[in-house]
Amino acid sequence: MPESIPERIRHYVLDGSDRDLRRLLSVAEVQAESARAAIRRIGDIAGWRAIECGCGPLGCLAVLSELVGPGGAVVGVDFGRATVERARSVIAVLGIGNVEVVAGDVHEFDAAGAGGPFDLGYTRAFLMHQADPERTLRKIAGMLRPGGWLIVQEPLRTPPPRSYPHVGAIGRYWELMHEAAARSGVAPDAVENLRASAARAGFEVAAANGFFNVMEPSVGFEIHASAVAALKSRLVGTSVAAGSEVDELERSLREAASSDDGWLTSPFMLDLTLRKP
Repeated sequence: MPESIPERIRHYVLDGSDRDLRRLLSVAEVQAESARAAIRRIGDIAGWRAIECGCGPLGCLAVLSELVGPGGAVVGVDFGRATVERARSVIAVLGIGNVEVVAGDVHEFDAAGAGGPFDLGYTRAFLMHQADPERTLRKIAGMLRPGGWLIVQEPLRTPPPRSYPHVGAIGRYWELMHEAAARSGVAPDAVENLRASAARAGFEVAAANGFFNVMEPSVGFEIHASAVAALKSRLVGTSVAAGSEVDELERSLREAASSDDGWLTSPFMLDLTLRKP
C-alpha cells in the first residue's frame, strides 16, 4: 500500500536535511490534525482554491491539498526565497500535484495573478510576526471571494508551552522569543488582539477556539530546542539574551528530549474561523 502523506512527511523529516527545516516539518506534522479539524468545521472544501500565507517549507499545504482534492488548487506564499525553494522540493518529494509555492511579501501579493480570489485562506504562526496584524488581515481579506473563509491558528504569548515533569527552560525560551520579537517591531500582544483585529479588518468571527497539542518528549523538546538555536542570532542581536544563556537553554531542552517519561505541549494556539461577508 502506498505511503500516506503524513507517513511521507515523517520520513522526509528524518532525511538528514538541516536542523531548522526538520523543525518546521516536525511542526507541520504535529499540527496537521488540528488544522484538518479546523478546516473541516467549515464543511466540504473539495474543488476549492486555497491560499496559505507564510507557508514555510510545508506549513498546512499538504493538509489543504488533501482536503481540496484533485479538483482544487492550493497556493503557498512565503517571503523567503530559500524557504520557497525548500517548499517546492518538499512538495515534489511528497508527490503533491495541486500545490504551487511562490515567493513574495503577502502585502504586495497579486492574488488575481495567482488564480484568486480564493475560497479559503490559512495562517499559522504568521500573524504573530506582523508589525500591524490588522493591515495584514485586510490584505488577506482582499484575496478572498465574498463569503470566503480564513482559518487563523496562532500561538498566544501566555500560557507558554507546558511539560510534565516541568522543565523551566521552556518558559524562559518562550519569554525570550517574544521579547526579541517586540524589539524587532512586532505588535505587542498581536495574537491576543487578533479577534478584534479581524473584526476591524472586515471579517465576521464565526468561531473562536483554542488548543494545546500534546507531543512525545523526543519530538517536542527537539522542536523547541531547534527553535532556540534558530533564534540565537536575533536574541543576541537585540540584546535580549547573551549567547551563553541561549546555548544553555538549547542544551537543557535537548537533554529533556532524551526522556522517555512525561509529555510536552505545543504553545497554546488561538484558533479563529473567520468569514468575509
